[in-house]
Amino acid sequence: MKKSAKPLIMYALFLIVTGTVLVLGFVGIKIENEVLTKQKLSAEEKINSLKNERINLIAEYQNYSSEERVLEIAMQKLNMIRPTEPAEIKFANKEKIEMINKILSEKYE
Repeated sequence: MKKSAKPLIMYALFLIVTGTVLVLGFVGIKIENEVLTKQKLSAEEKINSLKNERINLIAEYQNYSSEERVLEIAMQKLNMIRPTEPAEIKFANKEKIEMINKILSEKYE
């Protein structure tokens, strides 16, 4: 009763192919993981640089829109002056305001 070597060869070949597929799959997943990690890091760096640029633009905007700068330009370049007193003072009677509010609320109810 002689045993054939075919089943042993097929079993060994099956194990080798299965092992090779598993190793190649692992290597492929590892390479893909490294690529995705690099992409993530570059995206985070880009986000940080954009955040810094945004902060710089906000600071520049605040500098340009500050009251001191606007007043300086208005006074020097546009020859404007700052008023010392209000141009006109208006007085309102509280009773008249309440009466008008009452009329308007009745009208729009």
